[in-house]
Amino acid sequence: MFIPDNSFKSVIFHELEKGDKSISSLHRLLTDEGYKVHRLVLTGYLKAMEEVGLLTSRDFPPSKVYSISGTSERDIYETVNEVCANLEGIPSNKKPEIMLYFFQRLFKRPVFQYEMLRAGYDGDMELFAVKVSNEERLEIKKLLTKKGLKIPLKDQAFILSDKTYKNEFDEVLQMVILQKFKATGLYVDTKQTKLGLQGD
Repeated sequence: MFIPDNSFKSVIFHELEKGDKSISSLHRLLTDEGYKVHRLVLTGYLKAMEEVGLLTSRDFPPSKVYSISGTSERDIYETVNEVCANLEGIPSNKKPEIMLYFFQRLFKRPVFQYEMLRAGYDGDMELFAVKVSNEERLEIKKLLTKKGLKIPLKDQAFILSDKTYKNEFDEVLQMVILQKFKATGLYVDTKQTKLGLQGD
């Protein structure tokens, strides 16, 4: 039995970012992506996403067309998670450290476990990153609290110190901006090349 997960939701969002889709169109695209989901299951899932305010629908008999709700804005963490999952040049085993590098460079500071959790990663960050000192952690936590981001009391902060992913950072940032302004349909990749990971 097919059970939808976060990656399934991300694929639906990714397709709807390109434009409104009917159930038939989404079913065909998901099948091409390798999701073996029955049309009735997909219909129920889309309806549930509409009921919680993530999607909106319009009737075009005999079809129903879905689009992303204007109230379903995703935050930077969810967006980066989705972008990294969908970029062809980012292997799944490199995704956590590329996300950490992205946040570290974008925010110009160490990244907390809580932030990576919001981006969909709940693994051991010490496998690829370095924990900052307790003094530095508390100082950054205090500053973030003043700015409205409440970090759990004992949450650790990490940096990626021995690898750089400059090309990946640029690509992720580009796609984040395109998604934010719903402009992915304007993007044309003329190079057709995969990203070259640095620091392997």
